[in-house]
Amino acid sequence: MANIELDDTLRRSMVRAWHDYLTAVDPIRPDLHRFSRRLTGNIWDAEDLVQETLLRAFGHLSQVLHRIENPRAYVLRVAANLWIDIVRRREADTAALSGEASRAVHEPPTSPPASQRVEIREAGARLMQSLAPQERAAVLLADVFDMSIEETASVLATTSGAVKAALHRGRERLRNADAPPARRRATPPPAVLDRFVERYSARDLPGLLALMSDNARIEMHGLETESGRAAFERERGWFHHNFYNPFDGSPSTLRWQTAVFEGEPIILVFDSVDGALVSVMRLEERAGLVERIRVYALCPDTVREVGESLGCTVRTLGYRFPFEVSAT
Repeated sequence: MANIELDDTLRRSMVRAWHDYLTAVDPIRPDLHRFSRRLTGNIWDAEDLVQETLLRAFGHLSQVLHRIENPRAYVLRVAANLWIDIVRRREADTAALSGEASRAVHEPPTSPPASQRVEIREAGARLMQSLAPQERAAVLLADVFDMSIEETASVLATTSGAVKAALHRGRERLRNADAPPARRRATPPPAVLDRFVERYSARDLPGLLALMSDNARIEMHGLETESGRAAFERERGWFHHNFYNPFDGSPSTLRWQTAVFEGEPIILVFDSVDGALVSVMRLEERAGLVERIRVYALCPDTVREVGESLGCTVRTLGYRFPFEVSAT
């Protein structure tokens, strides 16, 4: 099997470009999160969609040979297209597993009169799940983000007529639909999180590493991804940064605590200096070992929602660490 060697200079330049890109999109991140939150109806799916959107948009930029006049619309378009693709794949998978062909209901494209505009700003996120993906995106852009028909069509890369039709169907369904049951998510055993927190509280780094699967992944959204035991054990890796202050190398003041959010056991990360919640972590396990850690330290919208729901004082770190990131 053929192999290649990646130029390390290229890798470093990509790290710099990624963080320059994150700096540039900072002002539109709140809108991207709000859009994703309403699309998905679930805080974790929303953050997944935000991160996938940022990656996809970053990758596409290398193939855009013209000036992007409306970066906000460009990023929202990527998010909408990704979500529509995700939902369609889920529907195809469900149909394949059940042996039933999916059935689409087509309605004539009629434009709704202005008097029928639906006020959905206070509508529950679960109710929005009754809409088809295209309808959901159209209703959110028009009725939540106050975009015109033409702007919505631009974001969804479709025609004004198609947007009007999607809005008509979506608004009618919102008037008549009952909220569907919330989708259940697989949750890790609380005992795994308890052991993880206990060993961190004891500052037992070997004990923490022993809880990790050899092929596990650590995803600190927006900053780094580590895979495999060699990465976990390196001196400047994610675990190291949880034991030492990244600014001056002094012992960390972080405190981990287990909690339950919307039925899922999670880990809250507090700064002992002021007692504020600064991060949230989710774990996936297999056979008693941690297979995946998702770190939301640089996802302030998500940390804020979790913290406020649980009655915590929150101090978010923003979308990027306040120091220069170096690629080693």
